[in-house]
Amino acid sequence: MKHLILISAVLWMSCTGTLSDNQRKKIKDEMTNSEIKKVTESEITDAAFKYGRQIASIIEKSDKTLSNKSLLDSLNTVYNVEIIAIQPDNESLRGVEKLLLEAYQTNIQGSDNIQKMGADSLLYTKPITREHPDGSTEFLKALGIRMTKKQIILTIK
Repeated sequence: MKHLILISAVLWMSCTGTLSDNQRKKIKDEMTNSEIKKVTESEITDAAFKYGRQIASIIEKSDKTLSNKSLLDSLNTVYNVEIIAIQPDNESLRGVEKLLLEAYQTNIQGSDNIQKMGADSLLYTKPITREHPDGSTEFLKALGIRMTKKQIILTIK
């Protein structure tokens, strides 16, 4: 009885076994994503800078204050990252983030940065400053983008 059900299921599937173009594309993408890639740490760092800068440019154009929760949530989903505001009143900062906050506060002229966070995560940061009329610069907060190495490796062609 079990064999009869199995045979009839196989026959039914073989008769309707054509794939749509969308299904073929999805299978091909999965095969591409599962390929083994050999990448160096410098390639990962370069790709993380590129990925972080791409996301940061979108945020700078739309929401430099990091206050638009719906925009940040949609970017988190689309890019598979976690966007945070690194500022003194944020209680959920991790150790590396606290150190970067101190560094940005003491060196206002700091630039964007990539740091390792554990074995499989990276943190892209970029300071957000305000220019005063007298020419001085004030550090407000830093944009933080937490990303996995896997996500970065998938962006490398």
